Amino acid sequence: MNAIRATWINGQIVPSEPANWPEGSELLVEATGAKGDKIGLTEDEWRDDPESVAAWIEAVQAIEPPIWAEGEAEEYERYRAEHRRFNIDAVRKQMEETSGGEAP
Repeated sequence: MNAIRATWINGQIVPSEPANWPEGSELLVEATGAKGDKIGLTEDEWRDDPESVAAWIEAVQAIEPPIWAEGEAEEYERYRAEHRRFNIDAVRKQMEETSGGEAP
């Protein structure tokens, strides 16, 4: 089934478009934010003056490192290694296909 957009008005869900679902369909309803909510900054809101850069550096340095449960760090490193190998193999395959020969 396809998702549709709807708006919460006076305690009721008002669809923004038709929903061609079978009668009795169970629905999952989740708020996506109030209309006009904005996430992040637009390009013209980014500042690169020295004070802004210093504030960003301070904010990044304040991020605490993750606290790993036993075995999580090793599992993460295994995943990273597997992902790296996969990407290298994929790029090598693309190079072979485009060059018509062996990749370096």
